[in-house]
Amino acid sequence: MDWRTTTAVLCLYGAVKEFRPATPFLTPFLASPEKNLTLDELYSQVYPYWTYSYMLALIPMFVLTDILRYKPIVMIEAIGLVATWGLLVFGKGITQMQVMQISFGVASAAEIAYYSYIYSIVDKKHYKRATSYIRGAALLGKLVAFGLGQALISTHASDYLVLNQISLGAVCIVTVIAVFLPRVKSDKAKVSMRALPVEDQQNVELVTNEMKEVKVSYTREYLKKTLEELQECSKNQELLKWSLWWALASCGVYQVQNYTQSLWKEMQTDPEDVANGVVEFVNTALGAFLSLFIHHLSIDWTSHGQMILFITSAIIAGLLYVCSQTQTVMVAYISYVVIASIYHMLITAASANVAKELSSNNHGLIFGCNTFVAVCLQSFLTLIVVDSRFLHLDIRTQFVVYSGYFAVVAIIFAFFFVISLCSKTTRSSIIEEPRDDSKEEVFPE
Repeated sequence: MDWRTTTAVLCLYGAVKEFRPATPFLTPFLASPEKNLTLDELYSQVYPYWTYSYMLALIPMFVLTDILRYKPIVMIEAIGLVATWGLLVFGKGITQMQVMQISFGVASAAEIAYYSYIYSIVDKKHYKRATSYIRGAALLGKLVAFGLGQALISTHASDYLVLNQISLGAVCIVTVIAVFLPRVKSDKAKVSMRALPVEDQQNVELVTNEMKEVKVSYTREYLKKTLEELQECSKNQELLKWSLWWALASCGVYQVQNYTQSLWKEMQTDPEDVANGVVEFVNTALGAFLSLFIHHLSIDWTSHGQMILFITSAIIAGLLYVCSQTQTVMVAYISYVVIASIYHMLITAASANVAKELSSNNHGLIFGCNTFVAVCLQSFLTLIVVDSRFLHLDIRTQFVVYSGYFAVVAIIFAFFFVISLCSKTTRSSIIEEPRDDSKEEVFPE
């Protein structure tokens, strides 16, 4: 397959794997007589298992993504999704729902292969376009799924269980699609050579012939090379800026997405009148549009990135505080859509900006590291704020904390923006300082 065909198959995979009409109604479904769990049990005893398993599974996933070259990890994601929805349809009780969240955590961790796969098959000049296509396809799948889910619920054509059965069917189909994804063979030698001495890297045939001889030391040498790459990446300020925002923003947005249905549930007076699907439909439509449109914007991210990240983080902080205080679910819906739209737009920009700073054989590593930092932060936040063994805050107080978290993110990038502005001003004044020719040295006659 050429890169266009592979991109098309990846887009199909992404669209189908996100075709899960039950997603916006997860909390109402688990709190319904079908599963009979309380809201307190959900956000203190069930949902935290996704965060913790996601964090633990990420460690092997982002290492194995580069070694195994994407496809096997994509297969793990598909199998994890099948296990998740299988348990949702057929499982009962808190324990099985905790296992369901663990399965989803593994699938979420494996998703790193899907989003980094594309950079191994396209030229750097196509990164922005390819990133838009991949993220846009996934959002399109969500768009159709959420629209269908809301239509079926609003018209009483089906219940929450049927939506989960449809979702199970879709993730079974996506497992078949994953089988047809091609292995990334063109860069296989690059990944193998990362684990070999420099002198061996100069001859690909030698690498191929001697792979068995170096098999014992492969892991040790691979990790050594990986640490060297991370040290090299740490010197790239543009890469660090976007990676920091990626980790911090993803942590906060994951947390909001994980618990926003619990907040909505508190405001929804009529359990039969739930518009979660409409909200996710609008959110996904905007996200897909922004993901596809952003590569057309002529923004100088290097010059204006800090300012944009500062302003958007401050906006998210304000909206989350509004969500924590409002009694009107419509206000919470609109705030959530704006927050998610900002994130969809900027995570697409972050992915493209990070990718262009990397070599072709470490996208999985850096994407995984960024996500790993995000989930570690989220695990800490979940443990302290949500978990029943620690503060166990009520849902509204949780959102006050999340608002404060994004306020801190805004302050961090405001600081970087001011430093960058001062640095530019200083450099500009040095370059433009006029020469004073009036003070000529006078020699006595």
